[in-house]
Amino acid sequence: MAAELNLQAAELVTACFSDVPLDGVLQLTARIVDDAECVAAAAVVEERSAGRSWSEIGVAAGMSEGQARARWGGARSAQRLSARQPAPWAHRADAAPADVPRTRTSTAQRKAHAAAALGQALRTLREHSETDFGDLAAEAGMPDFAVRWVLEGKVMVPWTTVFTLAHLLGGRPADLRLLWETASKSVPRLPDPPHLADHLAAGLRGARLAAGQPPTATASLPGLSEAETQAALDGRLVPEWRVLHEMLLQLGADPVPFKALWAAYRASQGQGRST
Repeated sequence: MAAELNLQAAELVTACFSDVPLDGVLQLTARIVDDAECVAAAAVVEERSAGRSWSEIGVAAGMSEGQARARWGGARSAQRLSARQPAPWAHRADAAPADVPRTRTSTAQRKAHAAAALGQALRTLREHSETDFGDLAAEAGMPDFAVRWVLEGKVMVPWTTVFTLAHLLGGRPADLRLLWETASKSVPRLPDPPHLADHLAAGLRGARLAAGQPPTATASLPGLSEAETQAALDGRLVPEWRVLHEMLLQLGADPVPFKALWAAYRASQGQGRST
């Protein structure tokens, strides 16, 4: 439950800096309040099972023994915990429950993978820039722990924050845009046709950063020379989907967010579908 609260808090931060409707924000905050109370109830149940008195629990909660007993005593805590329904994305990644569609679970997995990759990409930039962690936090105007959580992929933050961190680390913020969009939205935004190749190339560079910035030769595949790989990373060449797909898998990246970009580029060039 505490882990879910952490994720919901990160989702709330994103929601407050985006176009999420008011009812969505209020539903999320209500869920957070309810889950926070469940965490408190579970903690009290554990302490009571360990032999802690209601008087001691009252002191810990800053209330009287009677207030603590009234709030968490009897069957109240057990009923609250048994009635609680875990968030759909809180189930094991390899076993979606029967009442949750597989597509929804896959979306949650994709977001989590992109958040982790985004953090890794930022860590790669930091390693190459040799920027002191304290200096980075100070320049970004963020607490040290908040920057650390972003770099560890534990929380999602608004795009402006990711942009600032990438810029301070000497990277190209656009390279991280697709990772951020995938981590924060179900469907990444498609740019205008003239910018599709550049956006696709930026996504490739982001995937390469998330893989630890391997040399171009390492990312090259049979049938694609090192020069052609570099051209793809620069936006001067858009490979066939089969080649692009294999390159992404080799980098440990999720190919799905790239498919719509690639298809839109092909369509903008008046080219047919090619696998």
